[in-house]
Amino acid sequence: MYDAFCSDRSGKDGSGNMDAGKKNWKRLFFPIWVGQAFSLFGSSVVDFALIWYLTEQTGSERVLAFSTLLTLVPRMILGPFAGSLIDRLKRRTVMLLADGAIALVTLALLLVFIFFRVPIWLVLVVLLLRSLGAMFHQPALQSSTAILVPEEGLSRVGGLNRVLTGAMSIIAPAAGAALIEFFDVSAVLYVDLVTAAIAMGTLFCVHFEKEKPPRTEHPGVIRETLEGLRYVCRTKSLFFVVGTCTLANFFCGPCNAMVSLLVTKVFHGGVSDLSAVSVMSGIGMIAGGILMGAWGGFRRKLITSGLGWGVVGIGAMAIGIVPRDSMWPLMLCYFVIGAANAVGGASLEAFYQSAVPTHLHGRVFSVLATLDNTTVPIGLVAAAILGDKVPIPLWYVLMGVLHFSLCVFWMGSRSLKEAENT
Repeated sequence: MYDAFCSDRSGKDGSGNMDAGKKNWKRLFFPIWVGQAFSLFGSSVVDFALIWYLTEQTGSERVLAFSTLLTLVPRMILGPFAGSLIDRLKRRTVMLLADGAIALVTLALLLVFIFFRVPIWLVLVVLLLRSLGAMFHQPALQSSTAILVPEEGLSRVGGLNRVLTGAMSIIAPAAGAALIEFFDVSAVLYVDLVTAAIAMGTLFCVHFEKEKPPRTEHPGVIRETLEGLRYVCRTKSLFFVVGTCTLANFFCGPCNAMVSLLVTKVFHGGVSDLSAVSVMSGIGMIAGGILMGAWGGFRRKLITSGLGWGVVGIGAMAIGIVPRDSMWPLMLCYFVIGAANAVGGASLEAFYQSAVPTHLHGRVFSVLATLDNTTVPIGLVAAAILGDKVPIPLWYVLMGVLHFSLCVFWMGSRSLKEAENT
């Protein structure tokens, strides 16, 4: 097994020598990254298959909307408490338990598919349980990345993660559709079990510890969760960043939910056009991820991130004004948004990882994720209430305005400049 004990954010141990894990971080980190890439592929394919199953069996927009809220809202409510539990355990242990639990849920659903008729409520429960597993897995992986990767490499790793996400947005739906076409939904579940085994196998082979040994006494989950929230509120730069992100995300929910309506009702396209738009977004994300992986961004991470979100805003506003007699302008807008999203997201994640002490990673990252997405379901509810009263392109223009405003605020913020200069 590979062993690394990261005792300091500077990468030095108690004697002042460079920690071996930081010096050889690629040998330690990339086996985990490859395993998690397989896991992401399996999860993405299963999510596609289960949503398709709900669509095929019900054809109900309400069921699909409810499935989205069912996977989003519980994570927002319980996420900060999960972060406190993550900080009590080794990150590797948390990821193993989360991967194993999700695999067991998948196995149970597979057995039901084989022997019984699967009810809709059971698929919704499975989506919920898989989402709760990811609620523990994602902050633990994010914290592990910050522990193993030196600060100067965080933006590049974030870029690679965006390349992976973009690739999965193209490959996973195609793979899921092919498996369903030639076999059935249950065949997709086998893929998830295999990829989960690969991910867990790499975690067994690569061993690393937390920055500090686990504490023997804990003040309680609620108290630790509040400690994470207080840390965010007291750290001016973190609070400003996550607060502006929360506001900017208000219209993201309606825009994500209305892509199919935008393609069909506004641009008069069909299912192949919808697929082409998704592919262009994925290609854009891959391009942005490659850029960040090769470049790494400016020294001040929030400058890079702010510019990324500003370009996202320009691309979203352009959707509201481009000609609608062809799909190419819309596809170009989604390519730009995907690329800029990768740049903005990779740099922002690197800022969080370098700004938060390792022993607070779990609770703070979970609090940040919850706050960042607080307005998304509110926007979804607003879109459901307003319905046809608001033109679809206007949602995208509003999203663009907020993201471009975020860029302007970040560029002009003196506190953010001081935070990144320390």
